[in-house]
Amino acid sequence: MVARLSEQLYQKSTHFLLELIQNADDNTYENVEPTLNISYSRRTLRLDCNEIGFGRKNVEAICKIGRSTKAGLGTSTRYIGEKGIGFKSVFKVSDVVWISSRYYSFKFDKKETLGMIAPIWEKFPKTLLPGYTSILLQLAGDYNPAELVAEIKSLDPRLLIFLRNLRQINVKSSETGGRGWKGTLSRCDVSPQQVGEKSIKLWHNLKSFSLKVTSSSVRGLPPESKRPGCTESEILLAFPITNSREPLITSQKVYAFLPIRDYGFKVRLTHISTFHEFLFNVV
Repeated sequence: MVARLSEQLYQKSTHFLLELIQNADDNTYENVEPTLNISYSRRTLRLDCNEIGFGRKNVEAICKIGRSTKAGLGTSTRYIGEKGIGFKSVFKVSDVVWISSRYYSFKFDKKETLGMIAPIWEKFPKTLLPGYTSILLQLAGDYNPAELVAEIKSLDPRLLIFLRNLRQINVKSSETGGRGWKGTLSRCDVSPQQVGEKSIKLWHNLKSFSLKVTSSSVRGLPPESKRPGCTESEILLAFPITNSREPLITSQKVYAFLPIRDYGFKVRLTHISTFHEFLFNVV
């Protein structure tokens, strides 16, 4: 079991942050704007999400390896989680993790026997936000947080395009010497001006930019043991445009819900009459 976990944990120490963003996006929200707060201070990282909160199955899934409450939910792959170990990637950088959600409050302690999978019921050590699920990571003593802080600062609002639920991510840091910073990434879906047209507006603090989005469903996918029952997927293409709705020709990243890398793809759009009649040419 431990060998299986160690094989699947990601090599880059900061990848766990994207895993936690994925988990927040896959949560369930009711009558709120889905929001995730990420804050770093004095070798601790805290995440607060205004989801509906944990139920018994969620607690069981986060404790075990190879189980996810999201795997096999129907035929669609719109749920990101598949391995049931994404949360365990936090142990690449931390020794102790506290979680508080609805009626549950517990911690994982890596130094204890089976401490990565066996919860210890304990009160959350920080002030709680009513209506939020809160996670607190105590970074390991031998971990240099500089890479983590840089990763938080570099979060790109474009990742919100390909997420299902999250509409806002607030980030802040209190660093040594009294220095600090904060920022906001947010998304708003713009009412279409034409039938079949979809536009998204993104904000990074006070700076905004817009994108045209089109999608295509792929059905009849071959079986995949990691995603049982999933036979469909969706491809989204998002094209940056100016305020006057003209295309911006710039290099764009490729995403699998979250960023993979920049392959240098540039796209030229030629408008015909409607959004569905755009001609997309890789240049």
